[in-house]
Amino acid sequence: MVPAVSTACLFPKPTEDALYDLCLNGIRTVEIFLNAPSECRPVFVNDLRAMTDRFGMTCCSVHPWTAVSEGFMLFSKYSRRCADFLEDAKRVFAAMEILGAKYYILHGALTGTVIPEIYFERFHMLCEIAKPFGVTVTQENVVRYECGKLRFLRDFCKALGEEARLTFDVKQAKRAGMDIGEALRCVGRHIVHVHLSDHSDKGDCLRIGKGRFEIVPFLRQLAAQGFGGAVTLELYRDAFGNPAELAEDYSRIERLIRKSKGE
Repeated sequence: MVPAVSTACLFPKPTEDALYDLCLNGIRTVEIFLNAPSECRPVFVNDLRAMTDRFGMTCCSVHPWTAVSEGFMLFSKYSRRCADFLEDAKRVFAAMEILGAKYYILHGALTGTVIPEIYFERFHMLCEIAKPFGVTVTQENVVRYECGKLRFLRDFCKALGEEARLTFDVKQAKRAGMDIGEALRCVGRHIVHVHLSDHSDKGDCLRIGKGRFEIVPFLRQLAAQGFGGAVTLELYRDAFGNPAELAEDYSRIERLIRKSKGE
């Protein structure tokens, strides 16, 4: 496991500026949130790659801007929309290849808008498009979306087998009323990427150590399922004061990972 931070924490700061702030604060592994189609242009992405190379940073994943359109396009009953989404996705995958990012994060379709068979078929199609770019598509659990329910995640993993790869978001699981321990027992072996935050009765998206979430047991349970990916801090902008606090939480995650290993 490695600690990481998402540039999404600094939204709506421009992507390149958010990445630079993380670089300056010593973050070594990052998730990049691409906020607009123009940010897939090779000249823009090459500049991001030059920045990560300059600071010795690794990009582990990319979260694209497409969350609001995925249900309408990829999972549409109108097949031409799906075809267009898949074609556009190639631009994101090409950007990821430049950045060296492995995991692509998908929100999917809103609850009740698509039948499971179509959902699984379209996810498989997206995975096939991603493969030549060295990219793995991951499904994130998001409240109000089909993937926000553990029952759906269980069926998703059963239907897609080894192709089912998950980004597990702790705050989204909390919002959905999901039992996190049960989720890890049921689908943990499919989790390849994590969005981490703390939570308590004060909120469901808190800085690390500001809530009551037992993170070390969570990391140990992940490790027992074979997880070895990036434990990525993803906070909303009102949850922290400045980028230096993200660096503090990054260091806390690093220490918690070591503690989970008994170091």
